[in-house]
Amino acid sequence: MKNIFTLAFAFFFTGSLFAQAPEKMSYQAVVRDASGTLVTSTAVGMQLSILQDSTTGTAVYTETHTPNTNINGLVSLEIGTGTTTDDFSTIDWTAGPYFIKTETNPAGITGPYTITGTSQLMTVPYALYAKTSGSSTPGPAGTNGTDGIDGAVGATGTNGIDGIDGAVGINGVDGTAGATGSTGPQGPAGPTGAQGVTGPTGAAGTDGATGSTGL
Repeated sequence: MKNIFTLAFAFFFTGSLFAQAPEKMSYQAVVRDASGTLVTSTAVGMQLSILQDSTTGTAVYTETHTPNTNINGLVSLEIGTGTTTDDFSTIDWTAGPYFIKTETNPAGITGPYTITGTSQLMTVPYALYAKTSGSSTPGPAGTNGTDGIDGAVGATGTNGIDGIDGAVGINGVDGTAGATGSTGPQGPAGPTGAQGVTGPTGAAGTDGATGSTGL
């Protein structure tokens, strides 16, 4: 039977954000009967389920509690510490959305549960989400910051002292003479040389014999 009773609830994160994430969430609810009267100072039975994806989605975690309402009809408990066969620490808070389903029996500590309500978990406690958020898509790269002012130029260092020259090494052994190369082709004829100086006139020769008289 739905909406016979009014069930108001709130979630609170317990523990330090800087400590290891506690595997629980604080939960408070105010229980009223069909006429709107607060159910005060009474033990009630409650079953809480965490549903994945929708109000009719798969229950990834279910537990039961038997808290006592106070004089204002308020019950306070911690989700993750009830009677259950599930493991609260295995819930992947990055795979939402998630919904909380509450079922309450204001007349006893067990079922049947006559109050039913489902609402979305609009936010997940930061530390619980941070356990698995390392695999999420990285955000966009930030803009580059402005360049800092260049530092002053350092002083010029002094020149180092020249090192001592090393000793001259000994001469190496002469290599063997190479084989004589083949004779090259004859070169072209050179230009005609200039005419030499005329030599002196030679001595006159002796007269020849007289020839015979003709007829």
